[in-house]
Amino acid sequence: MIEKVWKEGLARRFGAAAQSYETQSEVQQKTATALSNLIKQRLGDRKPLRILEIGCGTGYLTRSLYAHYPDAKYYITDISEDMVLQCQSSILEAANKETQNYGNIVFSIMDGEKPDLEGPFDLICSNMAFQWFRDLKGSLHKLTDLLTPDGVLAFTSLASDTFDLWHRCQEELSIERLAPEFPSANFYEDSLSSLVVEIEKQLFVQRHKSGLEFLQNLKDIGAHSSGLGRKPIGTGQLRRLLKKYESYFTDGPIEADYDVIFVLCSNN
Repeated sequence: MIEKVWKEGLARRFGAAAQSYETQSEVQQKTATALSNLIKQRLGDRKPLRILEIGCGTGYLTRSLYAHYPDAKYYITDISEDMVLQCQSSILEAANKETQNYGNIVFSIMDGEKPDLEGPFDLICSNMAFQWFRDLKGSLHKLTDLLTPDGVLAFTSLASDTFDLWHRCQEELSIERLAPEFPSANFYEDSLSSLVVEIEKQLFVQRHKSGLEFLQNLKDIGAHSSGLGRKPIGTGQLRRLLKKYESYFTDGPIEADYDVIFVLCSNN
């Protein structure tokens, strides 16, 4: 029950951020472009016929992939109905500016941990969504089971060193870490050991005017969730934490590190 309520809350938070996400998600836009290029390199001359996207957000990855594979059939999904509608709106806006009609895209609301679409797919992809999965290992196997024999699962996800300084400040102040703990590269190597796996890590830095702006940015993109069953930090603790965090950036803007892992895997 707690997990169900947490997941409903997650969908609600991302839904509330649907309008602000496009202008505030700087890192997510960069990772979508990078992932799209890696997919193009991995597939080479192959043209995927059916593509499933998990956690589409406002459509960064959708639009980037479409530029590479305009003839594929796309199944675009997100756990948040508002995000799906926002993605659909962004695609329609692009269609009005271009000659493409985007009629080969199907949108639906779906929890990526419980895929209900019929495979197989030549490409299953996701940008910055898997870190919210509760049973990530099990979900990875469910998704790879939906691939064609030479299909590819490609995704980005936050890794263990994300917001490292913020979490170190929490530890030094004896404030419980509330954010989910993201997996390291070893987790994916072990979980996908039966597949051919390529793993790459990149560090992205987003700069803010203050620690409070950093937290507001997380809210604006719906990524301000606490861990399962945990309550938010109290006001007094938050003030102390912000003061300590900002003390590390006396000569410039506040920096937030995003430790991002890129994973591409296939059966062969």
